[in-house]
Amino acid sequence: MKFRNKIKRFSDDSFGGLSVEAVMIIPLLLWAFLGLFVLFDSFHAKATNVKASAMIGDLLSRETNEINAAYMDGLNDVLDFLTHSPHDTIMRVSVVRYDGAEDEHILVWSHATAGKEMITEGTLSTIVPHIPVVQDAGSVIVVETWMAYVPFLNIAIEPLWFQNTVVTSPRFAPQLKWESA
Repeated sequence: MKFRNKIKRFSDDSFGGLSVEAVMIIPLLLWAFLGLFVLFDSFHAKATNVKASAMIGDLLSRETNEINAAYMDGLNDVLDFLTHSPHDTIMRVSVVRYDGAEDEHILVWSHATAGKEMITEGTLSTIVPHIPVVQDAGSVIVVETWMAYVPFLNIAIEPLWFQNTVVTSPRFAPQLKWESA
């Protein structure tokens, strides 16, 4: 009878139950909180890269002078500043003209920073789907940016790369010109 009473008293006892539940739940809550923080931070970094790309495209659309490699490297530094990224950013700018008679896009020039390959006539088809309808003999500036993103917890082995493409029409000149040597 004593043994039965002890078992009954043990099963009815709830003393310390809260501590056991807390030990089980707090790590899950902490993991969920940090996961949401990383998710929010990644969306913030992506949105910042989109806005920085649009600003670079707007800067180039207002340019009336010829630009060169030093100018492009300076714009890449501006992109680094705007994205607040401690990691690499890459930028590629291409000027594309539309020929309405032939119904084709023609590459005028392209330049890339940080060792990225420039667009060529052979690879022009990779950016053509991003180009909206352009008037005959009209040109557009295609700005492509890449930003490496590593979460603060460094849960990814390799950085994620956010890529954006912004297409802008020149504003004050018929076409953005590259400095001829």
